[in-house]
Amino acid sequence: MNKEGWRGTVGAGLALPKAGAASSAPAHIPYTLYPAFVLGLVLLCAILTASVAHAVILDRVVAVVNDDVITLTEVQEEGLQVIRRIVQETMGAERERQLRGTERQILDELILRRLQLQEAKKEKIEAIPAEVQSAIEELKKRNGLASDEDLRAALSRELLSEEQFRRGIAEQVIMTKLVARRVRAKVVVLDDEVQQYYEQQQGQFKDMSQFKMRHLLVAVPSQATPSEVSRAKKRIEEAQRLVKSGTNFPAVAQQYSEGPLAVSGGEVWTMKRGDLSPELEQVALALPIGQASDIITTPAGFHLIVVEERVPGLALPFDQVKEQIRATLFNQKTEATFKEWIEGLKTKANVEMKL
Repeated sequence: MNKEGWRGTVGAGLALPKAGAASSAPAHIPYTLYPAFVLGLVLLCAILTASVAHAVILDRVVAVVNDDVITLTEVQEEGLQVIRRIVQETMGAERERQLRGTERQILDELILRRLQLQEAKKEKIEAIPAEVQSAIEELKKRNGLASDEDLRAALSRELLSEEQFRRGIAEQVIMTKLVARRVRAKVVVLDDEVQQYYEQQQGQFKDMSQFKMRHLLVAVPSQATPSEVSRAKKRIEEAQRLVKSGTNFPAVAQQYSEGPLAVSGGEVWTMKRGDLSPELEQVALALPIGQASDIITTPAGFHLIVVEERVPGLALPFDQVKEQIRATLFNQKTEATFKEWIEGLKTKANVEMKL
């Protein structure tokens, strides 16, 4: 194998569950929209050579992976969205540097995908239509797409045709089935390993922290007009200026709070971790005690908070967290095993880079 310049992205095509997620999740379900890689070379060349009339760019082979070839067209189609952004936002030598780096990174990913698909072909692993459709339905659900029309609209925005999208999903299904057979099936987490992890990392396993905090909300309707948003933004900025100038936070909250908190604006609330919206909780975890936050935006509107106290949670018993630990260790071992397996594929392969 020619290793010169090899920078394969380990993990391409591996759909691992998040730490703590149920390990029984269907192995063939992809978790994100497959990368957009449509629109032909003609459009791409038009973008890249917009200032040159009648420019012609010929396709060429940029890598040979065993008996397969990867062309420049494939690389540029795969990275069309990123390439378009680079062309729009950069110029001169910096544009050239970013384009070459992006093309090389995409080529590395395509090589890893091709190696896995070749291995799947040897093992006669295929994606049956029902599996592809199931994966698509799960993808629609995870991305809030209620219908096939919504999916087609999303594909159109990504410049992705249905045929190419389905082909990409089928490849994802195949690679995930391959990894399940060659990697995940070989991973074992022993009870002693789970116990040892718990004893060494007990600080991770505590009951939810509590926050004692004051809160100011300027509400924004769910379908607010631009003028309503502008009014709310102006109001929260006025409140922020008063707080920064030294005005008592409870007094400002009583004057400016809206919505359900209007009556009790500025009072101390005791909230458990998980009760707050993610946007508020992220700030509440890091905000210095007694200091007013910057303006926080959520779907409900604009917020200011002051954390009066953070109360650490109690240690959780082993039986309550052992399956969470087992899933974490399983994911760690799976990732390590996958990397080792991929390195083996690369070592055995005959890869020639021409980019």
